Order: sequence, then C-alpha cells, then structure tokens
Amino acid sequence: MSQFDVYVNPVPSSRRLYPLVVTLQSELLSERTSQVVAPLAPRRGLSDPHSRLFPVVSIDEEQYIVLVTGLVTLPVRELQKRVANLARHRDALLGAVDLLFYGV
Repeated sequence: MSQFDVYVNPVPSSRRLYPLVVTLQSELLSERTSQVVAPLAPRRGLSDPHSRLFPVVSIDEEQYIVLVTGLVTLPVRELQKRVANLARHRDALLGAVDLLFYGV
C-alpha cells in the first residue's frame, strides 16, 4: 500500500456519496493495521470549492474533490480494490493537509 493510493470506499453506507478514498498516511507507517484516508466526492454537481483545502483530482477522466476535512482511519484489510494512485497530485494533497493542521 502506497501513499496516495486510491481505493473503492469500503463503507457501504457512504459509498454512494464518496465512492473512493485516498490514503494520506506516510509509507513509513505502512506496518500499521489502519490507514488515514480522505474521501473523494465526484465533482459533477458540486460547486467549485476554490480552496487549497479541497484539491480537485482526476481519475479515469472523472474529476473528484478530495475532502481533507473528512479524514478517517480505516482498517487496511478493508482497503482491497485499488483503482489509482494520486502521487502526481502530491503537492496539492500535502498542501491541503498542511492548511488543515497548520494553517499554512
């Protein structure tokens, strides 16, 4: 499991609104049994967030908003269907985390 891997949301009750999650936890902590993830919401139908706090990313030509303010931990065993990796959006994702926790 790599940082910025994207998985199908394993939580059935939220999958309709947030079909995917992205791992944000450092690979240095990969031996842990849980992962810090942020949900991804399809951008279609949502207003443009215009904020560093909500990066917009593309997966298979569809745009998603990364909801960094919705961070949760999920058991690694539940993150099974990897669909993409967002390492190309690293600066935007880490910038959102920095803004959330440090205000910079």
